[in-house]
Amino acid sequence: LTSISAMKRKAKAKPKALKASKPKEEDWLGDEAEGENQLDLGSDDEAEDHFEEEDEGDVEPEDDAAAMDDDNEAGDAQMGSRILARVAEGKQMDLSALKQEIQDDAGLLSNWRKAQLLGEKRSREEVFKNLVSNCSTYFGYSEELAEYFLQMFSPETAVKFFEANEQQRPLTLRTNTLKARRSSLMQALTQRKVQVDPIGSWTKVGLKVYQSQVPVGATPEYLGGHYMIQSTSSFIPVMALAPQQDEVVLDMAAAPGGKTTYIGQLMRNSGTLFANDLRKDRCKALVANVHRLGLTNVVVTNLDGKKLSKMLPRLDRVLLDAPCTGSGIIARDPSVKVKRGQKDFEGHSRLQKELLTAAIDMVDAGSKTGGYIVYSTCSVAVEENEAVVDHALKTRNVELVSFTSAVNFGVEGLSKYRERRFHPSLNLSRRYYPHVHNMDGFFVAKLKKTSNKVPERIKKDRSKVEDKVWGEEHWTSDFMDSVVDFEETNGDSTAKKKKKMNARDRKKQRRDELLKARGYEQKYPPKPADSEAKEENKEPAAAAKGKKAKVKAKKKRSLEDVAPAKEAAKEAPRPKKVRKVKKAAKA
Repeated sequence: LTSISAMKRKAKAKPKALKASKPKEEDWLGDEAEGENQLDLGSDDEAEDHFEEEDEGDVEPEDDAAAMDDDNEAGDAQMGSRILARVAEGKQMDLSALKQEIQDDAGLLSNWRKAQLLGEKRSREEVFKNLVSNCSTYFGYSEELAEYFLQMFSPETAVKFFEANEQQRPLTLRTNTLKARRSSLMQALTQRKVQVDPIGSWTKVGLKVYQSQVPVGATPEYLGGHYMIQSTSSFIPVMALAPQQDEVVLDMAAAPGGKTTYIGQLMRNSGTLFANDLRKDRCKALVANVHRLGLTNVVVTNLDGKKLSKMLPRLDRVLLDAPCTGSGIIARDPSVKVKRGQKDFEGHSRLQKELLTAAIDMVDAGSKTGGYIVYSTCSVAVEENEAVVDHALKTRNVELVSFTSAVNFGVEGLSKYRERRFHPSLNLSRRYYPHVHNMDGFFVAKLKKTSNKVPERIKKDRSKVEDKVWGEEHWTSDFMDSVVDFEETNGDSTAKKKKKMNARDRKKQRRDELLKARGYEQKYPPKPADSEAKEENKEPAAAAKGKKAKVKAKKKRSLEDVAPAKEAAKEAPRPKKVRKVKKAAKA
């Protein structure tokens, strides 16, 4: 185990000479500069930002380095135990050969059809299981977590994700514009032999540290509150929130204060900023950072975030950087590789849904300038990100909005993941990956509250569809022998479902009922069906003949109709007045 640990440390060792490399096309921070691992950083204000289990406070550099060494040794011990197990099984233990096998299997899965044409004899499941086992052994993950990431990403992308988590993220600072400008801060740090550069065009306050001869967390500028040591991914939720002056804003999980102080400087010490955290020991670091950076509009509370709605007024904006499993910051905490799994993702998801629902309930939808909620985590798990926001969209009157005007990069959120289906608007959320953006893994979503009313009826969750097909395999002997009892129904026609009538049928029905009420059928009874049949069958021979026969038949019928009328007229008695008039005319 000692030799394995030494090999890894030797491989990670960097030369002291510093050469700034040219940033990649999608690298928003630039490549990791040589010598960053030897920086004496002092206390990192954002190092413990997303962990519930660990304490927060001013940590000495020696203690911080010792803690990192302990984590690395624990990871080395686990990796060594896996390699020893493979040796006991008689398998190959060369790390370079194992890495090559991982790359080969990932390439096979990415081009499976081509691999089959070239004569691959193993099944896809066998190749995938072998890849999971090798990645778990080489990178030190539990097989459950390695399989989760290999299913989440494509195999080649997952390997890049694993490799990126083995590298330290660049050290970054955030300028406190309440006390200094970025240009003046760069000059002051350069004089103290701290080499810094602006991060990029997307932020006006970020600085990247390349090399330092002094502890960055112990300079007079740091103690005077001119800057904050903060990871770059933590800038994005605050920039998406975009707080305005004279607003009432809440940071629900504020300790140790990196995002809170950034919100305060954007508000320019106006309005009211509530900073809450559940743990009292973490609130000490929060209060210290608020005082050090010169914020005067902050109210620090030590309360349960789910009960804040009963104690705070209506808010314009809320930032919820929810407690999570930390699967996006494995480079900072390698213990996540073995202590997190599917159950942890689902367990944190329940708490995050409750906190986000409480955050939405505290926001005033009628706010003239606000009405926004920003939800963020330092996790890449779908259960902690898209699933939580999708639940909020179903249970509250909110909608997702874009924040590309503030941060114009990031990978779109997932609207579907394996068997799950989420709201289509989740593509407005953004994901940030270490292998793509060279920063901690992060998820950010911005919500706009449309109404203060809480929906009475929750929308049905159709994200998981489980259609059960009753085939012959379900026709068991117990099921076939069981007796099914049906409810007794009356033989009345009213028990049957009436056919739905349209407007024309209803009008005809009303007319028939009206005629029946007036006794129309008694006065004019309908003709019997036999008479109608006789009339239809009259003159079948005449219809069979030509036109002449039809004409003759028509004349015959007309004569037959006229003759009885004439005879009836002759037999009918004439009135007396008519007879007198005719006699007078004759005279």
